[in-house]
Amino acid sequence: MNISMKKLLFVLLVFMMSLGLVACQKDNDIEKDLDTYLISFDTDGGDEIKPVELKEGDIIDLSDEPSKVGHTFISWDQTLPEVMPNHDINLKALWETNHYTVSFDTDGGTSMADVKQPYLSELSITSIPEKLGHRFVKWDKELPTHMPLNGLTLKAIWEKIEENIEDSYHTEDFEELQVIKDGGGNFSSYEDFDYISVKGFTYDVLNGRIDIGLKANGNAITIGGFGNDLGDAGLGFIELTNGVDGISEVSFKARLPFSPKSTYPQGGGSDKANNARIKVFVNDTLIETFSFLDDDEANKGKTFMLSNLNVSGDFTFRIEISSGHRLTVDDIIFKTNLSGQTEHKTTSVDFESELFDFDNEETIHELNGMQFVLKEVHTLVMHQEKEMNYMSDSNGSVVARFRGDKDDYFSTPVSYMYNVDPFSYVRMLSFDARLFGSEVYFSYDSIINIYINVTDEFILLDSIDLLTTDFKTYTFDINQSNVIIKIEVLNGKVNLDNIIYII
Repeated sequence: MNISMKKLLFVLLVFMMSLGLVACQKDNDIEKDLDTYLISFDTDGGDEIKPVELKEGDIIDLSDEPSKVGHTFISWDQTLPEVMPNHDINLKALWETNHYTVSFDTDGGTSMADVKQPYLSELSITSIPEKLGHRFVKWDKELPTHMPLNGLTLKAIWEKIEENIEDSYHTEDFEELQVIKDGGGNFSSYEDFDYISVKGFTYDVLNGRIDIGLKANGNAITIGGFGNDLGDAGLGFIELTNGVDGISEVSFKARLPFSPKSTYPQGGGSDKANNARIKVFVNDTLIETFSFLDDDEANKGKTFMLSNLNVSGDFTFRIEISSGHRLTVDDIIFKTNLSGQTEHKTTSVDFESELFDFDNEETIHELNGMQFVLKEVHTLVMHQEKEMNYMSDSNGSVVARFRGDKDDYFSTPVSYMYNVDPFSYVRMLSFDARLFGSEVYFSYDSIINIYINVTDEFILLDSIDLLTTDFKTYTFDINQSNVIIKIEVLNGKVNLDNIIYII
């Protein structure tokens, strides 16, 4: 074989080998295109999702989201690429637990706040409503131990109490106002007038008007805290002037017709629930100050109730609304007290009678005719921005400032007051309190502790650790004889006023 032939054979051999290499490369490329990868899903208790098989480079489209009872899908635990990579992907679902509400239909009883909690969280509903002349039997559904899916509404079931032979109930539903309306005597402006019920009870109304009631096609009286030529500025009330046979219990329905959430008689108004105060007086003595939980409750209306009044004989009963607010009152129910024993009296401290600066040591001051030990309490000068801007007519011109602020250079860590001589008996204690400060400064960590001393030792009765920036009334059952009561402030500065001891 000559050299030329050998060269030709060599060239042919190289050419054939090149073709083989190209073919192998093509075979390899085909095999790679056929490779697929998996996207698998861990739904963490949600509905099962089958794995998705894709080739490298395929567009990933996972538009369907998983579902899980009582939860809302947030996202997967990692961000997916737009196209499938050359490896498997394992995804885990992230969830947010839904919150549901247990609400209460008390069927004419005292209102109860809704309970809103996460799904399946533990529930503890121990409170029950009250209703004059009735005994609470049970809720219409079994109380769940954990928050159910979508929540539920519980309705109170009542049993009517057989009336005492001596005592009875009187209901004022204001339906006799329809006679006035039908006779053309209706008016929409706020006027001073008397209303005499069919049972002969006389109601003195200051700054009031005839209004639609809290029941369908009903009537009521709305009072406005506006002031007029005859009354004090900002005062509006309705007062029963000729009550007889005493009073042991009373309830009434009320709502703010011009709250921000109001649905009738017009849309949202400016009477905010957190500013409105409803004061109840018996025989011109302040018994209780009520408020609404929020604007929704103020629009819906609420039943307020007072028990254990034990007032004998003739009496007066008055409902007042705070300055700048309007209150619709309906369905006042009184229980007489022919079998009652002693009328409850009150001792009050309003800090108007004596002005004094802070004392770092215990100092005795006379307040409203009684001696009290005070420490770190101030009434000398009211701060315009941090106190006076938050005061209303009920606070007069003076409130007390308790300085129990360990972080204040001038203050000792605790502030308090207590009576020197024991009360022979105290049924209840109430006072108005707020966080001292303004929009740029509040002592949010402030705590108020209530102590009682009946055996030469102060024992903690109750604490308040969620004080608000506006005045709110707090009430405590005492029911102790020969008792000294201590009001203590820690961790900040607090304003207190209108301390009432019901004895």
